[in-house]
Amino acid sequence: MLRTTLDGEPLRHFSVLRSHDVDEVRELGERLFAPHRLEPLGYDEPMDARLNAVHIRDVTIGYVRYGPPVRITVPDMVDSYQFNIPIAGCMEISDRNRTITSGTSRSAVLVPGKWYSGRWTPGCTQIAVNITRAGLETELERQLDRPVRGPVRFDLGMDLGEPLSQSWLATVHLAVAELDRPRSVLMHPRAASHLEQLLILGALLGAHHNYSAELVEPAPQPGPRTVTRAIELIEAHVDQPLTVAELAHAVGVSVRCLQEGFRSHLGTSPMAYLRDFRLAGAHRALVESSTDSTTVTAVAYLWGFTHLGRFSAAYRSKYGVAPSRTLRSAPARAARQPRSCAKPVNGRAHRIVEPHPGP
Repeated sequence: MLRTTLDGEPLRHFSVLRSHDVDEVRELGERLFAPHRLEPLGYDEPMDARLNAVHIRDVTIGYVRYGPPVRITVPDMVDSYQFNIPIAGCMEISDRNRTITSGTSRSAVLVPGKWYSGRWTPGCTQIAVNITRAGLETELERQLDRPVRGPVRFDLGMDLGEPLSQSWLATVHLAVAELDRPRSVLMHPRAASHLEQLLILGALLGAHHNYSAELVEPAPQPGPRTVTRAIELIEAHVDQPLTVAELAHAVGVSVRCLQEGFRSHLGTSPMAYLRDFRLAGAHRALVESSTDSTTVTAVAYLWGFTHLGRFSAAYRSKYGVAPSRTLRSAPARAARQPRSCAKPVNGRAHRIVEPHPGP
């Protein structure tokens, strides 16, 4: 079960609405989530609606409470997917083909292109995780490394007792707890971006849909020749920006397939191999040069590093000194012979010439 904050109201710092007016509540709910009709069912009990919500690019996390029982009819989610997680009370929801009860152990999942009707019990409160259609389907395409046609057909309910669903729920819990924390790391755009991807991927893995089997099945094992071709491309274009998607496309396999090939044959990933190859080349260039003939910046750019801060950090992590120190001490070390760090692939050794960094 998703625990609330100490005062019982998640996302309390992101209040959007406090209202007793049905039309005002419906209008704002449409702007945040999807077009719908809101009908109070407790005629002797006034509406006491609360809406708290925060956007993280393609994801909106909202806390929703109406007070009295209500019926909500959604003619079409249109451009988003929504995961409704009751944290108190429950909701009976139908998509014309099936009716389920969504409670603390089951989330309702709404998808574009379908009609829904849901009845909230008195006092029902929910966390709604709304993901834009573009955001969810783009992440799915990235994971499958192929286009996705039409809306993803999720089951109406997500069983929150299953391991992957529990993991996703824990991520939602973390997001809500962190957003309620003053000066949270999630206020930093980079951290928020990582959380957004985790929420989307977690929903894709935790809920059952028509791509579930393909998404979780083991990646096919590529032959050593495929890995060799990718290495040849890396070494031939070391000074150019490369992504794992571009490498996978160039050798005719999926991203997951290429990553699995590097892991099984080399014990690393394509991007880690590229980084290490570049670092070894930059290290060799710095050792063989002097401050009279080059600069750290020139060497970094030559070996494909466009961000000098990240280059320096990666270099120091691998060699234990700053690149500028290697360059300054180069003449005293120029006589040293490089050693080979080679790994066989399909009987062929691909050399990474790496001078010994010394003590």
